Amino acid sequence: MKNQITSKILKFAFAFMFILIASSCSEDNDAMDAAALAQENAVSETLAKGAKVVATAVETFTVPAEVCAGVATDFCFEAPIGTNLQVQQLIAGDWVQVYQIAKSTLVITCFPLTFEAEGDYQLRYKIGSGGFTEVTVTVVNCNDCDESFSYVANGSNSYTFTYIPAESVENANIIFTFAQGVDVSGLNNWTENGVTRQMEMDLVACTTYTWTVILTPNCSGNSRNSNVWTDFKVNNNDGNLENDSKKNDGTPNIVIACPN
Repeated sequence: MKNQITSKILKFAFAFMFILIASSCSEDNDAMDAAALAQENAVSETLAKGAKVVATAVETFTVPAEVCAGVATDFCFEAPIGTNLQVQQLIAGDWVQVYQIAKSTLVITCFPLTFEAEGDYQLRYKIGSGGFTEVTVTVVNCNDCDESFSYVANGSNSYTFTYIPAESVENANIIFTFAQGVDVSGLNNWTENGVTRQMEMDLVACTTYTWTVILTPNCSGNSRNSNVWTDFKVNNNDGNLENDSKKNDGTPNIVIACPN
């Protein structure tokens, strides 16, 4: 009988303790929910009063998806006003400053860059006081044209040659071939090599290049006519010399009549 009474007392005690624990957890949850609600209400009231919300500043440098050779293209920074912005380009092994502003005046700051020939170019940029970050810019030929070469006679032994390349070529060697003994004027700063005049230059696709020369024939002997020009070549350094000559059916040798 005594054992039965003790057992009932223990069961009653455990049941009472479970009720107390459950009640305590419920009160804690209610307290946490109340605190979260109070915090949410406080934020809402702050925003309603027009208080400033501080966000992490965005700092980016955007390279356009398409950069066309020979066309000015905008490159843009996004950074807080008053930020030091710099861009340098790797040219002939040296980093050359192409843009800088000590304190930006807009959140979006853009500036134009032009790359004359297609290919990959290296830039590096700096935002604020940090270091430089390098990026590669791929420049493509956005034009579509056919290669052409022609000349016109201007009179008084003056001729204008016109060449339009279909592709951009770096360090192309342009070669005019004249007849032996012909006096050539108009190609200043070109290199004279035998009967040729040569110039190394970068060619941009679909760009028109013109050269005007005055040719004085070598009329020695009894010839009534004298060849003065025989060929025009563009050596694009591809190792294939067969296609270098741009002479065609519309550009035969230029022949000038000798004076009587």
